Amino acid sequence: MRGSWWLLVLAWAAPSLAWGRAPSSPSTESRDANASVPVEPVSSEPVVGSEDATVVSEQAEVVAGPGAPATSASSTPAEPSVEAETAKDDVPVARTVVTASRRQERLSETPVATEVITRSEILATGARDASELLAAHPGLQVVQTFAGASVQVQGLGPEYVLVLVDGERVAGRVAGGVDLSRLSLEDVEQVEIVKGPSSVLYGSDAVGGVVNFITRRARQPLGGELRVAYGELNRLDLDATGEARGERWGLRVSGGMQRRSSYDLQPSDEGTTGSSLEGFDVSASGDLKGEGAFSLEGSAGFSRRTQRGVDLGVAGAVFDRASRDTSMTGRMAPSWKLSDEATLRVEGSYTHFQRRYLRDQRRATALDTVEDTREQQARVGTQLDARVGEHHAFVVGAEVLGELLAADRLDSGQGERGRAAVYAQDSWTLATGPKLVVVPGARVDVDTQFGTAVTPRLAAKVDPLSWLTLRGSYGWGYRAPGFQELLLDFENPTVGYAVRGNPDLKPERSRSFSVSAELRPLESSLVWVSAFQHSLRDMIGTSLQQLSEGQLFTYVNVARARVRGGEVGLRQRLPWRLSGEVAYSLTDGRDESMNRALEGQTRHRFTAQATWRHREWGLETWARAALVGERPFYPDTDGDGIANPYQSKPYVTVDARVAWRPRESLQFFVLGSNLADAGNATDLPIPPRAFQAGVSFRL
Repeated sequence: MRGSWWLLVLAWAAPSLAWGRAPSSPSTESRDANASVPVEPVSSEPVVGSEDATVVSEQAEVVAGPGAPATSASSTPAEPSVEAETAKDDVPVARTVVTASRRQERLSETPVATEVITRSEILATGARDASELLAAHPGLQVVQTFAGASVQVQGLGPEYVLVLVDGERVAGRVAGGVDLSRLSLEDVEQVEIVKGPSSVLYGSDAVGGVVNFITRRARQPLGGELRVAYGELNRLDLDATGEARGERWGLRVSGGMQRRSSYDLQPSDEGTTGSSLEGFDVSASGDLKGEGAFSLEGSAGFSRRTQRGVDLGVAGAVFDRASRDTSMTGRMAPSWKLSDEATLRVEGSYTHFQRRYLRDQRRATALDTVEDTREQQARVGTQLDARVGEHHAFVVGAEVLGELLAADRLDSGQGERGRAAVYAQDSWTLATGPKLVVVPGARVDVDTQFGTAVTPRLAAKVDPLSWLTLRGSYGWGYRAPGFQELLLDFENPTVGYAVRGNPDLKPERSRSFSVSAELRPLESSLVWVSAFQHSLRDMIGTSLQQLSEGQLFTYVNVARARVRGGEVGLRQRLPWRLSGEVAYSLTDGRDESMNRALEGQTRHRFTAQATWRHREWGLETWARAALVGERPFYPDTDGDGIANPYQSKPYVTVDARVAWRPRESLQFFVLGSNLADAGNATDLPIPPRAFQAGVSFRL
């Protein structure tokens, strides 16, 4: 793939270093189907994200669904939330999402259930990165490992979850997952979460679902915000944003800095459980509306994170560890409105991720290692959104994705892969009373290494009663093996084992279905129930061979797994300006080839969240908790190649935040994280209990 194909992809994507992010297309709806009162059409430039404009958000969340409104897309961000515009009247508003269908649609109308976390909720939680934000979200589980914090969806591991920022894949997977702690939140407007098979629109890695982080747009003629917080573990967080908007253009810049000391949950040894952190990020986004039907939007960003810790090896060896992650992203997306019913978009993006890892043995040099990993990812795509009559809304698109990974641990030193795809989907309204929408769709991927993969999906939504919504979907999915699984060449002579990749691996395949129901028994209540099942085959596992020089692990397509479960939850607006949410998730995952439960996956998980706001006093309190049941683990503690299984203990996490706003532009806050002080160095290496205080100032 060294020839013209790869060069063509990079040539198309190169301009995205200066521009990125797709255009928006305002909703033409003027009434929310679930609202009891009419509302105005969505404005294209509302002032959102203000920390005091959240009362409406609570009410609209209850009306719309289990999650706050979404306004962006995998292929194009939609118009921002309008919660601030209706704050004075506390009127629920029409809300739009795009990730589930790669086109803009109202949250109440999407056939595939979508959950969204709004900007106001992000601010209320006080979360400082994406891992903290998602840690107690129903149906998700954030897992802390040596590779960072990654997310599991519906019992499937991080390698089966596609993480996007403004619709673009986040590069830099380590051990199969994206480290969510790399993703800061100062410039995130909302997060869209789609659980279940999504390969029909996104291809590889979207077996378990999609998590899409949508960045903010400029909306004020001139504005800015500064937030600073300091607390235990010497944690310092500093965020700043600025924006300007004219009649036909908008520009927004933001930056952040983070710092934290390392922590140790097992102080009896010399090692550290969690690394120290020093990092910063900067980004810029802009939009331009030309004459006529043309518009252009773009963004670019740069981030760097350095982490340091101490590891313990065999025979008492001590290693000082340091890693530095650098990421550069950019995107450019022009669009043309062909008619009132059709829009054409063209997108180009480029991402460069580099990790430098150093392991320095104290008082010796024999085991010192320095590793460099460089990953490049480029994508070019085009999509046509068209509405035909009153009953059909089509999405038709094509894209080309190129990946290049250069790493010291790869057998050949680097791996290259290209993928071209076409996809189509139709939202077909079969009946209007009760409203029934059926959504057939299919995608065809052609991979330079793995050939052709076809991933169809059929989804449907029906509203049999004014207070009841039913959704269901069935789809195929696949996950292409990663470069490390294909080409890894690693030896650890001190322990006596080696790991070899397998270039003959096949992609993993899945068959998945999900059903859900949303009930609105009262204007202030929402109840949701869902069930799902994933059946996976050709799963990539490891095969062990005992050799004279030690153990040899290789990757093979041997495993089969079945993951099924369900979720039930209640969101309720209460008297005295209280609102709350409780949810329970059941996950039954089994490795059928080994006849055992999936490692690290809990069967039972309870989550709860409560908010109280008093706007006249400027007070806001927020708290959440999660109770996680036992989890199975299968370590080889004695090095004989046979697992020594055990069950981890259940644990509880509690986070809380209190904020006071003495004036419109000024807010003080105190944040407490992991108040139950859960965690251990073996299977739950999360930071210990900590408090942080801060202030934010808005211009």
